[in-house]
Amino acid sequence: MTTTRNPVLSPHEAAVLLAFADEGAELTLEQIADQSGLDLAQARSAVERLRLREAVAPTGERVETTVALTPFGEACAHHLLPELRLWHVVAERGAVPVQEIQRREDLPPSEAGAAFGALKTQGHFVLDQGQVRLAQAADDRGLRARQQLVERVHQAGAMRLDDLSVQEQEWLRDRRLRDLFRLRETKVRSYALTATGQALRQQATAIADEIGPLTPALLRDGSWRGKRFRRYNIGLPPRLVAGARNPYRRFLDKLKQTLLALGFEEIRGSLVENEFWNMDALFMPQFHPARDIHDVYFVAEPVQAQEIGEPWLINVAAVHEGKGDYGSRGWGYLFNRERAHQLILRSQGTALSARKLAQEPKIPGKYFSIARCFRYDSVDATHAPDFYQIEGIVLSEEITLRHLLGILTLFAREVAQADKVKATPGYYPYTEPSVEMAMKHPVLGWVELGGAGIFRPEVTRPLGIDVPVIAWGLGLDRMAMVALGVNDIRHLFTNNLSNGLADMREFHTVSSNLSKSPQGSGD
Repeated sequence: MTTTRNPVLSPHEAAVLLAFADEGAELTLEQIADQSGLDLAQARSAVERLRLREAVAPTGERVETTVALTPFGEACAHHLLPELRLWHVVAERGAVPVQEIQRREDLPPSEAGAAFGALKTQGHFVLDQGQVRLAQAADDRGLRARQQLVERVHQAGAMRLDDLSVQEQEWLRDRRLRDLFRLRETKVRSYALTATGQALRQQATAIADEIGPLTPALLRDGSWRGKRFRRYNIGLPPRLVAGARNPYRRFLDKLKQTLLALGFEEIRGSLVENEFWNMDALFMPQFHPARDIHDVYFVAEPVQAQEIGEPWLINVAAVHEGKGDYGSRGWGYLFNRERAHQLILRSQGTALSARKLAQEPKIPGKYFSIARCFRYDSVDATHAPDFYQIEGIVLSEEITLRHLLGILTLFAREVAQADKVKATPGYYPYTEPSVEMAMKHPVLGWVELGGAGIFRPEVTRPLGIDVPVIAWGLGLDRMAMVALGVNDIRHLFTNNLSNGLADMREFHTVSSNLSKSPQGSGD
């Protein structure tokens, strides 16, 4: 039996054909879904099947920008813009001490200070003997209009950029408003019926009244009587269900492409490393507790690396023993060269940075690695025995701790999409000064991201580097937990849809703010 001469339409395909009410009409996928009564996924699937029949053809494609609110924007939709909150307090009371403005419970001090500064700069607030008052020419109409825009976008969920007025589009670029909105570009295709589609449309009305599966409800009420049942067409081509990349894999790939686009060069290396590059070259003494068998995995066979290049072994041994022209007292013990050859599974991505420093890197230069690391650890919601680190170094005469803090903040806010981050002083044998980075997970609370700092001369000079080097090693798994909406680190690697993958929200592309390279980083 052949069915190609009289192809059978599904109800969804019939609904799509009927959506083209006028001959020659061109409709987008959203318009087809709206006019056919189908949801977007059903309409997309029906259109693709009709394209296989050559009944529908694309007629054009354009890029459409939509505007949605960030989490901070959603908060402002419910609780008003920070400027409006301050305005209402001052308007109601007449005068408010500036200390009270800066210590509001509903706003972080930095946000309250920024809102107060903006209102004062715009001439709405005046400061008189420590009291904040409204200026005579103060006018809140502009603020109320901005608040209305935030609420409109909130109510719509997302709006087309073209639907906003020119003034509203200007507001999106305002420094005080751009953190409230997220812009996303999507491709919008339009479709039209072909001659084949026009001919098939004549069947669509009859198809719409057909019954597909015979359900228990139809049997109970007898409504199946007198109805036409849909034919099963074995002549149609099979439907192919394509797979998709794991959301965490997409997260890692996007981060890598972004760093490459920023001019960073990628470092790669073996998962099996010797203790020299993993620890000794990083000025970690051989009696350090992190080198104990309870914290790293030792390789059973072979036990040791064959050789370590010179003069690196001699130089590093000298700096550990407090010898050599490095201006350091070292650790004051006899360096064990045999232990330096011990093979382990890489416990930190910084080992790759140490190797790179010994390979005559560019100065200025910037490098990164997405390194899989292994440490003996108890498994829980935020810990696993193997994990990914984003490791990076920047070499430059002008590089400072301020540049490093800026990079760390961008990673936490733009890559992890974290709302709250903090950097606190830390200690690592190989950096000085050192900082520890943490971010606020919406469910788990504060989560440590990793450490960073400026490499000590005891690290750089034995490897032939005489310029400052900033370095960081951050936990990518934990960053992805916030970015993908995951509450358990194990769900990043699961193949169980109900536990992990199905709950991950789409990872938003890294903000263009990340593309702003720090000064002196080798551009």
